[in-house]
Amino acid sequence: MQVEGCKNTFIMKNTYHFKLWWKRWLARAFDVLGGVVFFILRKFAPKPLVKDIRKILVIRLDHIGDVVMTRPAIRTLHKKFPHAEIDLLTSAEAAPLFEHSREIHQVIVAKGAWFSRGATVGGMWKEFWRLVTFLSKIGYDMAFDFRGDVRNILLMTCCQIPHRYGFGVTGGGFLLTENAPYDRTIHQVLVNLSLLRSFHVPQDNKLLPFEYPRERSAAFWKEVDQAPPSTNLPRIAVHMGAGTPAKRWDIEDWRALFYQIDQQDLAQIILIGTETEKELLPDLKIDTAHLIDLRGRTALADLPILFDVCDMYIGGDSGPAHIAAAQGLEIVLLASGTNDIRIWYPWTERLHIVQHEVPCAPCELTVCPVEGHPCMDLISVEQVFDAAERVLQKFKHI
Repeated sequence: MQVEGCKNTFIMKNTYHFKLWWKRWLARAFDVLGGVVFFILRKFAPKPLVKDIRKILVIRLDHIGDVVMTRPAIRTLHKKFPHAEIDLLTSAEAAPLFEHSREIHQVIVAKGAWFSRGATVGGMWKEFWRLVTFLSKIGYDMAFDFRGDVRNILLMTCCQIPHRYGFGVTGGGFLLTENAPYDRTIHQVLVNLSLLRSFHVPQDNKLLPFEYPRERSAAFWKEVDQAPPSTNLPRIAVHMGAGTPAKRWDIEDWRALFYQIDQQDLAQIILIGTETEKELLPDLKIDTAHLIDLRGRTALADLPILFDVCDMYIGGDSGPAHIAAAQGLEIVLLASGTNDIRIWYPWTERLHIVQHEVPCAPCELTVCPVEGHPCMDLISVEQVFDAAERVLQKFKHI
């Protein structure tokens, strides 16, 4: 992994993952009171036997990248319990990516749950009780929450799942069969795997490609009215969007980058993104056959198909970057100061980070309050172009 302009950043030291003191106090009080009640029950609870585990629930109601980084842990679970059915409870956005996963028996969609855009408090709790009813009927033997969310812990408990594993960093640790320590200094993939440490199973931390049927690939290219790109040039998938404004690079800088790549005849550029993200730069003003604009025409589940015909990915720290890592692309990542990139970077050795140091990182904000948005706007076009050009030297298409 190459890092340009990266600096050491602050790691939170609080026991509970809350910024506000009153939330930390409330979580601690909840755990102290609940811990007294559950101490004896947990102490004498029998340990699960591998042969008795038939149905396992994995909960990851989170952002796309977080769900992607849970996959090595799911594969490890599958190795430990090869005879068990593993179901994944996740968001509607992430669910299609896992439809053809060999390790997952069933993908269950949470509609309007904690991390869904526009979800209301009333809607979230209505969905919570719908899930309790639905999941309880399945009858799981074991469940894992890889986020460390008290709402997920309560969900496992209300479903009366006998063996519950997770991180009690937002409270509710006393409700878990095993409340694993959460190490905030290691990468998220390794955090996920650490939850399974007590099972003593060899852990494979590789992020393998997403699977999809051949007919799905053919259908995708037909839907976008485009044959798979055929060129002697390397192919670069570019995502200009990001989950929040704080992670976005300037639009005019993107335009200048495309112009430089095109002028030097270095690669074919394939733009991806949603219809909303297309509105950020509707008129590219670049007349070239080297650019294919698929923004607004690619669903998240289509990205593995598209990335499998590409050589490189350029974009910010967002879900597509993590999918590109899984598909084995070289990645030039424009890292904002929002998160500690050492913990959340796309899990691949083919990673080249371009980052501008700022004293306020990691801020964990969605909109930058600093004039000029320095962590992103001070990343120069020359920095990104130079990083991309060095990587492109690896590809020699005949």
